[in-house]
Amino acid sequence: MQEDWNIILSILDSPDKSIVGQQRVFSSSPIILGREDNCNLIISDPSVSRNHSIIRITSDYTRVFITDMSTYGTEVSGKQVPKGRGSGFTLNNGDTIKIGTTVIRFELKLKSSVKSTMVGESIDRSFLDSPPPPETPPEEISEFSSPKESQTLEETKKGLNPIYIGIIIICILFILYLALFSGKS
Repeated sequence: MQEDWNIILSILDSPDKSIVGQQRVFSSSPIILGREDNCNLIISDPSVSRNHSIIRITSDYTRVFITDMSTYGTEVSGKQVPKGRGSGFTLNNGDTIKIGTTVIRFELKLKSSVKSTMVGESIDRSFLDSPPPPETPPEEISEFSSPKESQTLEETKKGLNPIYIGIIIICILFILYLALFSGKS
C-alpha cells in the first residue's frame, strides 16, 4: 500500500563527500538518523551519534517533528532542538537539519487527495481577525405603537413548537383513555 505522504531528506553538506547531493525518500515513520547500521538514514560523520535523531509524522499528517537523541545536539534551521524523548521540535518544509557537521534538507510531500482533506488548508479565516459586528438592540414596543406593528409582532408569537403540540395530543389521549376505561371494573 502506498502512503499518502513522502518525506524527502537531501544531504546538502557532510564530511563524507560521497553522500553530498543524495536524496532519500521515506514513506514510513519513524525515521532514525545516525551512524548505526540499523538507522534509516546512515550518516558516516564522526560527530553524529549512533542513533542521533528521530523524525516522526502525526497520524493526521498535520505535523512532523524531530527528537534529538544525541550527545552532540541537533539544529533545525539554526535553532537548537531540545534533547530527549518527549521533546519534539516541529519541522517545516525546506528546513535544514544539522546533525554533527552534516546538513540535511527536509521536505514533506502530501498526495493531493490528502491536501484537500486537511483541516484549515483552504478556509478563509479573515473573519477571525475582524471584530464582531455591533449588536443592534431589539426594538422596544411602546404603548403608542401602530396596530400594524403590533399585529406583525403577534403573528410571530403565534407559531407553536411541535414538541408542545405533541405533548398536548398525548395529554388529550390520556384523558380520553381515563374517561373511557377507568369506570369499568
